[in-house]
Amino acid sequence: MDKKKQTQNKNLKYVVYTLIGIAFFIAVIGVVSFVAHESGHSAIGNIDAYNAGKRLGIRLGILVNFILKSGFLMGSFIAIAASWEKNKSISKAMLHAVLSWGYVVYYAITRKTILNN
Repeated sequence: MDKKKQTQNKNLKYVVYTLIGIAFFIAVIGVVSFVAHESGHSAIGNIDAYNAGKRLGIRLGILVNFILKSGFLMGSFIAIAASWEKNKSISKAMLHAVLSWGYVVYYAITRKTILNN
């Protein structure tokens, strides 16, 4: 394998590790905040199993929506920054913000000097 291909593979590995780390960080923050929120509801008293499960399901739905929305927004911000750095165009930056993480991954794979600067 030539030097250029090895560098691209190394860069791709770091990008994947970074994305996994970001996702893990968001999940941990979400779980910690969810547990803290639910511990505030522990003094409610006697609730039957159906209502307790219903409340837990609602809270989990809110947690999942928060994680998905915050991850999408973070991807949009990174995409805007990467697009502006590469193209210096507001219209392209707005398009890439809509594409979010898809453009971030594309940018990371096609960028020649991600970690070599």
